[in-house]
Amino acid sequence: MAAPIYNPPIPCVLPIPNGLGPGRMLRVQGNLPPGAQRFAINLQCGPNTDPRDDIALHLNFRFVEMCVVRNHMTAMNWGVEDLDGGMPLNRGDNYEVLVLCEPHSMKIALNGAHFADFPHRIPFQRITHVTVDGDTAVNLISFEGAAGGGPQAHGFAAPPPSYAPPAYGGGGGYAPGYQYY
Repeated sequence: MAAPIYNPPIPCVLPIPNGLGPGRMLRVQGNLPPGAQRFAINLQCGPNTDPRDDIALHLNFRFVEMCVVRNHMTAMNWGVEDLDGGMPLNRGDNYEVLVLCEPHSMKIALNGAHFADFPHRIPFQRITHVTVDGDTAVNLISFEGAAGGGPQAHGFAAPPPSYAPPAYGGGGGYAPGYQYY
């Protein structure tokens, strides 16, 4: 497991050590300013943001529209947006976003509660970077669980990581011992 990244400047583009595959989880902890309009977390297929590399998972938190958009982008073209679920985050609060890679989808939890599944539209093996931009401060980004998308991850030699409440507190809705799978 790679060392967590603390307080990265926003926007940020970070490589995902050893790639992303079943059993690996992205954890993003941060806080939102009271006037937040939107912020995005992208799992993308390279470091480029202009022009942008393909995005396997786009999480766009839109506070004006009160929704969390899930989507993908291939060759600079967006797919169909998934908008179900509303907006479980509040402006001015701390938050935690977990994204667990599974063989057929990404599982997304917000503040300790399962929020959505996002079926892979781009093979997870192509994901190399995470980006965060918009109206947020990020306290921590970490990558947890089985390394890479290789045969050992496909065979589920290790179970997905357990969810545990963040150390910084706040954000509400945390469930100690919640098993994220």
